[in-house]
Amino acid sequence: MNLPVWRIAADPAAQARALAAALAAVLAEAAGRHGEACLAVSGGRSPGPLFDVLHDAALPWARIRVVLVDERLAPEDSDERNEGLVRRRLLRGPAAAARFTPPLDAAGRPIRAPARIDALVLGMGADGHTASLFPDAPELAAALDPGRPPAYVFVTPPAAPWRRVTLNLAAILGADRLFVALSGGDKRAVLERALRAGRAGPPIGAVLAGAATPEIHWCP
Repeated sequence: MNLPVWRIAADPAAQARALAAALAAVLAEAAGRHGEACLAVSGGRSPGPLFDVLHDAALPWARIRVVLVDERLAPEDSDERNEGLVRRRLLRGPAAAARFTPPLDAAGRPIRAPARIDALVLGMGADGHTASLFPDAPELAAALDPGRPPAYVFVTPPAAPWRRVTLNLAAILGADRLFVALSGGDKRAVLERALRAGRAGPPIGAVLAGAATPEIHWCP
């Protein structure tokens, strides 16, 4: 396992600024090197402050593709969908010029995972799930199989609402830079236990065990 780099912020606003700056640097460098860049973001409630800062970054947004790490299969107009959060709070201002690609096609089938992801942002639940890789989900073993090709896959959480579509472990570990954002002492304790357990622990442990120098942004 590669040891993660910890970035500790005083509060959520400082965390959002630090993570936005780190992402902007990665995306600017990737766009300059490749002519374009790809950012994969998670949904839920916690990324909102990050998006509120990042959308104003001085980036070549027209050359940046934004994709979702995972999505809830809720009705299109539901507030539970991650796409809605991204459109409302990230794809505005300068970032409105970015190209957004949902994880499902018009027929409801998973699209191909991006061939290259320059920066990927994960959160983590209190149960150690990340993306939509939930402990005890019937599809988890296949989704965490590092031998599978990178892909979006369907996952059925045993307790959380809505079936999900998520990048599998291979796709997540294929990202050039991996960031994990979380807050609170309880979640830090879960994450530290997962780091010790590695692949034998909850899904976040399997992700971090295979990631090359992941960067963890934490605040109290």
